[in-house]
Amino acid sequence: MSKILRKLEGMAGTNCSALVQNSQSLATTFTKEESVYLKLSLQAFTLIFKHADKADAEKVATHDIAEKYDEAHLQLGQRRLICFRLENNTLYISMIGQNQDVHKAQKVIRGAVNILSKVVNAASAHPPKV
Repeated sequence: MSKILRKLEGMAGTNCSALVQNSQSLATTFTKEESVYLKLSLQAFTLIFKHADKADAEKVATHDIAEKYDEAHLQLGQRRLICFRLENNTLYISMIGQNQDVHKAQKVIRGAVNILSKVVNAASAHPPKV
């Protein structure tokens, strides 16, 4: 799975990334030093999507049109992170360099969301044997 993440990083111009399901890392290219940013961003993105879902539920209750939020951005100091929600409990988090093109990263990652979802589903259906 890490090979897929590295290839996507190369195309998107991002530094590192992770696939996280139920707050557990399925695959990551974050270094040990950068893992603190993954942990912090995971907590933040989880809360962001939780509150976005709550806002959507309120819209449905008032017969407004609900939007399904699946992308969020965050800056922690000099680190920029982008997150795509693949499913309710699965996130793709990527760190973007300060001089990298965010719009290019968005476009490339959004184009790969279906593939990432299939990879996660395949990994979930066939967990590694211990």
